[in-house]
Amino acid sequence: MVRKAIEITPAHIYFDEELPYNVNRISESYSLQLHEHEFTEICYVAEGNGVHFIGDETLKVSPGDLFILPLGTSHVFRPRSTDSENPLVVYNFIFMANRVAEALRQFPGLDELPKALCLLNLVPGQPVWRQIRDSSGAFRSLLVQAYQEFRLRKVGFVARMHGLFIALATEIERHLTELERDVPAMTERVLSTAILFIRNHFAGPITAGQVAIASGLSERHFHRLFTKEMGCTFTQYVQNLRIELSCELLRTTRLSVSEIAEAAGYQDKGFFVKLFKKRTGHTPRSYRKE
Repeated sequence: MVRKAIEITPAHIYFDEELPYNVNRISESYSLQLHEHEFTEICYVAEGNGVHFIGDETLKVSPGDLFILPLGTSHVFRPRSTDSENPLVVYNFIFMANRVAEALRQFPGLDELPKALCLLNLVPGQPVWRQIRDSSGAFRSLLVQAYQEFRLRKVGFVARMHGLFIALATEIERHLTELERDVPAMTERVLSTAILFIRNHFAGPITAGQVAIASGLSERHFHRLFTKEMGCTFTQYVQNLRIELSCELLRTTRLSVSEIAEAAGYQDKGFFVKLFKKRTGHTPRSYRKE
């Protein structure tokens, strides 16, 4: 994406005196530019696939991806294509944090949500944006309810909107707390899932994005976790498996080098031969003769 000047989206076009919240459901397009807000935002990908540019990060997104964007975060969504039959649909729950903090100041129990309140700009701090994978569907349910409440504005909708905001903050706090508490067990579980998926699919056109989805992580988080725990990148790990398979096929079959390259997941024989020699010190033919 070509970087342009960051636009500032003003708060006054979304909020009135009655309610410090606004909820919309948008089919993303290419018209909106990279922008920041004068408010805090929770974004939820409901349908379709695309890309989310956040600051200098570029993230592939799919249904179930939730983003919390504190004040000062620049971002923009882009759909995967302009096909109107497969739009990238995003729920946006936006709010004026200072007004929400004042409205809920006396609400009991909010002191039990310190991480969420900081991330949502309700208490002092310097939060950075976060991505959450909504594996249970809890966030989707709350955001759909918030959208309907905001759109229909039935009796009691102001109280209901405050209640849904508190429910969202509670889910965020629980998610962040669980991550901190269960990091070792979660890491082992996620890596086991990822490695099993890779071993079952490495001979085909596998991507890190596919493994991340299978593991319940964002692609960005998957890359970081995998490299840290495995001591090599995803690409290096896949290449190791493919070279191991190639060596076995060279030793135990009469398949041609081209056939072995294809069986190991490489359509380009020349690339396969160069990589094989780099990894083993031999060409496939000389390896077979030994």
